[in-house]
Amino acid sequence: DDRLDHAEMERCFALQMKAGCDGIIVCGSLGEGPMLSHDEKIDVLKTAQKIAGNKPVLLTVNEPGTREAAAIARRAAKEGADGLMVVPSPIYHTNAEETVAALRAVAEA
Repeated sequence: DDRLDHAEMERCFALQMKAGCDGIIVCGSLGEGPMLSHDEKIDVLKTAQKIAGNKPVLLTVNEPGTREAAAIARRAAKEGADGLMVVPSPIYHTNAEETVAALRAVAEA
């Protein structure tokens, strides 16, 4: 029905915490993560935070452009993400200087 199953996420995140994980990284670069809207990614972050308790929850930044990556990084910071897993653009392949500049822009955001 095109809606995320937060109840199932809660169940899976709880299993990970019970198994002894030190934290959770959500919206990874494989699977559905890159297909989610920024609003959906923030909703997943909040769901994980609810379950993780005092353990860190990181949001993956895997956007096609630096502008979009910086925007979701700012939102994640506002929502209390403990950190980010930043992946260079999966679409635009950069040289080393461009990659460093893009990562720096996301970190500064």
